[in-house]
Amino acid sequence: MINSIKRYIDLSSINPSIKYLSITAFFTGVVLGYFFTIITIFQKYEGYSELTIGIIASSSAFGLMTAGFFVTYVLEKIGLYKTFIFSILIQGICILSICLFFNPINLAFCYFISGLMGGMNWMTMDTWVNIVSTNSNRGKAIGFYNSAITIGFLMGPLFIGIFGVTGFIPFIITGLFFFVRLLSVILIKKHINNVKIPRQATNLDFSFLKIAPFIFLAIFISGIDDSSFTALFPVYMINELFSDKQIGIYIFIGGIFGVIVQPFIGALTDRINKRKLIFGLLYCHILWPLILIFYKNTFTTLIAISIWGIASISLYTVALAYLGERINIKKIAIATSLFIIVYEAGEFLGPIIVGFIMDRLGNNGFLYTIFYFTIFSIVTGYIRNLTKK
Repeated sequence: MINSIKRYIDLSSINPSIKYLSITAFFTGVVLGYFFTIITIFQKYEGYSELTIGIIASSSAFGLMTAGFFVTYVLEKIGLYKTFIFSILIQGICILSICLFFNPINLAFCYFISGLMGGMNWMTMDTWVNIVSTNSNRGKAIGFYNSAITIGFLMGPLFIGIFGVTGFIPFIITGLFFFVRLLSVILIKKHINNVKIPRQATNLDFSFLKIAPFIFLAIFISGIDDSSFTALFPVYMINELFSDKQIGIYIFIGGIFGVIVQPFIGALTDRINKRKLIFGLLYCHILWPLILIFYKNTFTTLIAISIWGIASISLYTVALAYLGERINIKKIAIATSLFIIVYEAGEFLGPIIVGFIMDRLGNNGFLYTIFYFTIFSIVTGYIRNLTKK
């Protein structure tokens, strides 16, 4: 049975450079998962409203979205390695500024700049994985790389669950994680420089939206769901009287299920109709809010978080693989930038809308908003199917 699973997943077909990329992706996830969860908890403890927390979180998404308009130009001018180093160092300055000046204006500004640099980093990594992959292994490759960054992201809440958020421990851990992340990029410099990116168009081309509108709608809704969960689910749990350590442990346990299924989702992506798989994952995004609407206890919370983890991580993997197989390799960087801009547009709007509704309807506002947004995307997708026939 184990051999059958190995043959099905077949990670040996993945380009070796992706395995080195995944090291950097892992430590990127650790820094983001730890620091930004900590900041969300601090904001709630400082008495910030859900809307304020949502607006601050959206500043990061706005920065990520903005990066899409010039990242291909930066890659053209300074290359992969320098893009990585530059963006990481600027993010480090933002983290230090947040620690020294904790107020809403500085938080929003630093989130924006950090998001801008993170967008350059992220789009560079996504371009890398798509360029060195083929249609026969793209799903597995993206799934493997996505698993690495997600495991890292989940390690952040786990450390919160172990150490809590009191004293100087959060700042020491953040500094240590940041140093290791920077070191991981420096150590794989040779492998980064071996990745040759074909000359790319530097002007953003919105005509890609016409090629696969459902992909972009699905990833837009995914952005709304993901950012709302990341920014406001810790707030939801605090409102339900969970402790900071419980929040960290629950998010880690729930999200790890999404990581476990990633190799299988990646392999499945290379074998079946990706459009149908996207529909299935969207259905998962209406299931987990429904569970929490009708059943609120420890067990159902873990089940709901686990379903979110599977749907969230997998939807991005499948949609990016679907896009990669439909776009000419010479246009992949600009198409990936547009893909992430659309995703980040959802991430930008999500916390603002959900935070606003939570201020008025409480925790149920969080659940119902995500539920109805996802229903809209599914209905629109079916209408699109009917109009194509």
